[in-house]
Amino acid sequence: MDKNQRIAIVGVGGVFPGAADLNEFWENILIARDCSREPPEGRWSLALEDVYDAKGPQADKVYSKRACFVENFKADIDGLDIDAELLTSLDPMFHLLLHAGNQAWRDAVTENLDKQRVGIIIGNIALPTDSSSRITDEILLPVFEKQLLARSDSGASVNKLNKYVAGLPAGTLAQALGLGGGSYTLDAACASSLYALKYAVDELVAGRSDAMLCGGLSRPDSLYTQMGFSALHAISASGRCSPFDKKGDGLVVGEGSGILVLKRLDDAIKDADHIYATIAGVGLSNDIDGNLMSPDSEGQLRAMRAAYEKANWQASDVDLIECHGTGTPVGDVVEFNSLNSLWGDSKNENDCVIGSVKSNIGHLLTAAGSAGLIKILLSMKHAKLPPTANYESSSRGIDVDDSPFTVLSKPQDWRRRDRNIPRRAAISAFGFGGINAHVLLEEWDESFPQAKARAKVSKPEATQKSDDIAIVGMDACFGPWQSLQAFQNRVLGGVDNSEPEQLNNSWGVDNNIKGYTVDKVDIPVGRFRIPPNELKDMLPQQLLMLQVAANAIDDAGIKEEKRAELKSAGVYIGIGLDMNTSNFHLRWCLLPMARQWAKQLGLELTEAQLQAWVSELRDVSGPAMNANRT
Repeated sequence: MDKNQRIAIVGVGGVFPGAADLNEFWENILIARDCSREPPEGRWSLALEDVYDAKGPQADKVYSKRACFVENFKADIDGLDIDAELLTSLDPMFHLLLHAGNQAWRDAVTENLDKQRVGIIIGNIALPTDSSSRITDEILLPVFEKQLLARSDSGASVNKLNKYVAGLPAGTLAQALGLGGGSYTLDAACASSLYALKYAVDELVAGRSDAMLCGGLSRPDSLYTQMGFSALHAISASGRCSPFDKKGDGLVVGEGSGILVLKRLDDAIKDADHIYATIAGVGLSNDIDGNLMSPDSEGQLRAMRAAYEKANWQASDVDLIECHGTGTPVGDVVEFNSLNSLWGDSKNENDCVIGSVKSNIGHLLTAAGSAGLIKILLSMKHAKLPPTANYESSSRGIDVDDSPFTVLSKPQDWRRRDRNIPRRAAISAFGFGGINAHVLLEEWDESFPQAKARAKVSKPEATQKSDDIAIVGMDACFGPWQSLQAFQNRVLGGVDNSEPEQLNNSWGVDNNIKGYTVDKVDIPVGRFRIPPNELKDMLPQQLLMLQVAANAIDDAGIKEEKRAELKSAGVYIGIGLDMNTSNFHLRWCLLPMARQWAKQLGLELTEAQLQAWVSELRDVSGPAMNANRT
């Protein structure tokens, strides 16, 4: 297949804070509207007066009152094959995805598609949702009630399908649309939407699919994310997301979903689709240096340069860059410096506009990239360069005046540089721990000379031969069978003296002379670039993954001093939500429950006595959320 084959975006759907539809979403962008607000009544399990404290990170407290919410929303499921009663029992995240996916599907020309050759890849965050948290409450709250009131009448009612927050949403959308080309979700943190786009492009380029739905979804328990980012000291105390601005004091969390329909360009032309844009190049990378909260410019630049190399563009060819731009001072400075390095001495006759939709709708985490992509597509459609909300003057460390870039406070007409040069834009998404993605988009107009050439590329063969893949390293740990040899003995025959033992801790690890032990698996201190105090607070599933992966790399004979050179190596892990992460919600709801129990027991407690009792109950329920556990 011709390497210059382009992929076209032919359908768009989305649900975003402060907007009833995509038209209102675009209007909010044009007027630089900030949609952050205090939580709607009932969205958090604690009242503001019980959870807010401006003094900064504290156990079971937040220091910011504001986030961005999807409100008064009802999913449009017209034409979807899904039982209405089942949908009612599913978490709001499913409703957002079904609505956005259905909208995008109907926006594309689909009559001639074989639905068995249409797939779905969605970025979705593996964090507790409203419903998965309620499952935990229903299971564990009766334990407290039984001890206090000698009864249990919680009346479990939450559909247990809601605990499958990671993979089930994409499968539900595929079934509702009748698509048989495969579906899955991925969590590449804040870069997830663009990773989903890249893998959807790969399916089309390889000829395995004729159309793909891709994008992002994020609708975790809002109090959970507010607590977590408070613990990390990353959230905006002012409750305003101000990318690149001197007022920037952190991120604001949002929620929503954005879905795109992709086709090969020649198929889109043949089907007479409306082509929003074509995808010119995608670059992915991981930071080698940096840490969870401090991104690394070198890693970002590798993703950017890979995209420009694929597109055969210069950095200065783009007119608009939708930045990651979270409003955190450190992150914004690193991103701005990465762009400056990418551009070098090259400049446009007109400055390149940079901005971030997070100033309007907050940080949608795994859906952030899809929101930014749709913003760019609408900008191309309306030929407008969009403003960034909450921007007045650049922050310390960001010298916009002495750069090729400008941040707009009002929209401007997006004029083409030449009648034969299409509008071009870029978007970045950088996830926690340095998961980087950069995508280049080009306006489509069949009158452009280069457009006519690209439209003649032939369709790839689905039977295209690929290179064989070799498995060169392995490890295994299943319960007490903690090596390949032990696993082999268990499943294929041999001496097996191991017996299953009851696991003794659900969160955290115990000090051990060898280092740390999690569910009887030893984690040597110093093996991973993780401080010992953080190791103690990590989820056992994550520690186990690290240990087994490291052993597999050792088995492959990849020496430690050579690993930093493997900059094109990737890591792909299948994982589900550990329901222990929803135990924090139990801690928080113990406060309102304690008030209720006190009345039922006839206890007249002062506020101080009540708080002391709740503190005791919370300590029994499990550890508090802190930065490491987040």
